[in-house]
Amino acid sequence: MTHPMQWLGPILGMSLFCLTPAQANSPDHEKLIGTWATQGYGAQVLITPCGRAGEQLCGQITWLWTDRDSDGHLLRDEQNPVARHRDRPLVGIPIFRNFVSDENGRWQGDGIYNPEDGNTYAASLKPSSDGTLSVTGCVLGIFCQSQIWRRPHSVCPATIAQTHKE
Repeated sequence: MTHPMQWLGPILGMSLFCLTPAQANSPDHEKLIGTWATQGYGAQVLITPCGRAGEQLCGQITWLWTDRDSDGHLLRDEQNPVARHRDRPLVGIPIFRNFVSDENGRWQGDGIYNPEDGNTYAASLKPSSDGTLSVTGCVLGIFCQSQIWRRPHSVCPATIAQTHKE
């Protein structure tokens, strides 16, 4: 039986808080923007500013280690609960949005989407002083699993050229 939070490993690895203008331009906001390699390097996720004033953060899958099935077809969002989204390729789908910072520097929003099971889980992002990003997803607020995301160039130097194409 697979663990319901298995998606945090190979693929990716809910409270809302109000931001002040100072928080929107916080150093952590800038540190999070850009491409991140998920734990196990199964995917890359691009984090960008979003929201009316760009004070929130959103993330989307931009690369998968394996983006095709055994027949060579692009992997699709087949588990999505919204029928019209099931045919879209996994690369390019948003996995989180509307994340804002709390007073402890933890970013939370509308949850993180797991394309492996089509569920959205409560989640948070927490930048670390070593330049990594801790991503935590929770079921029922008590069963949580975290993973560490790194910048792609720190995981695999060959990705430097790809990262600069953003």
